[in-house]
Amino acid sequence: MSAPPGALVLRREDDGQVVCERCMVADTTFRRLRGLLGRRELSPGDGIVLRPGWSIHTAFMFFPIDVAFVDADQVVVKVVQNLQPFRASICRGARDVVELAAGEAERRGLKPGDRLTWAARGANGAVVSASRPVAAADGASPTRPIRVLLGTRDEEFLRLAQFLLTRNGFAVESTKKIVDSVDLVWRKRLDVVVLDASESLSEAARTAAAIEALHPQVGVRIVCDDERPRPTTGLEIVEKWEALETLADDIRRSYASATS
Repeated sequence: MSAPPGALVLRREDDGQVVCERCMVADTTFRRLRGLLGRRELSPGDGIVLRPGWSIHTAFMFFPIDVAFVDADQVVVKVVQNLQPFRASICRGARDVVELAAGEAERRGLKPGDRLTWAARGANGAVVSASRPVAAADGASPTRPIRVLLGTRDEEFLRLAQFLLTRNGFAVESTKKIVDSVDLVWRKRLDVVVLDASESLSEAARTAAAIEALHPQVGVRIVCDDERPRPTTGLEIVEKWEALETLADDIRRSYASATS
């Protein structure tokens, strides 16, 4: 079964065991409120992570679920198995809530104390391994990794994007001040810049224009929360959580296009 857009792989860090093959990220108010409402079932291997979150309810759901509460260090602090419809569960200190099909926690051996980590899927649906090298883009030097700057104030997006890009062999820098990206491109000899326009679309657009004017050899990607209005201009913007699944490949293409 192929992963839907935006789905990531959740696995246990110590042994690499996959906990959820297709985990959707619900990081906005609308997505968290919707959760699994309206679905008739949750198949084994499917799941959803509500972030931030420390409590859930199963009102108006049609099936039981397993729930894992995860803290800021990605450590499981509480597991609730077979939570029935019209029930609730809370866990103070949790930051993420992972919802799985009923029975998955026991089947996967998921328990409090497990440290979880994220992985991306390759184009063929296989889980990307830490040892998988980055193929050099056309015109890229095979002697060094592609240098990427993440310009975002979203700590959750930054942490996950850093993890996925580093696992794919990229050298990653970051800044919370979007406008500083222009100066960092020159100072850090960057190849690609990813700008998060969720808080200010105009700031990201101005920064992207400045980078393209001063450093035409640098590729620029703009990502944004899906709730924000899209500009009427030709500025290309990608929903940032869905972009994570293909971010590595998109950066390679952006780098190849800018250097060709």
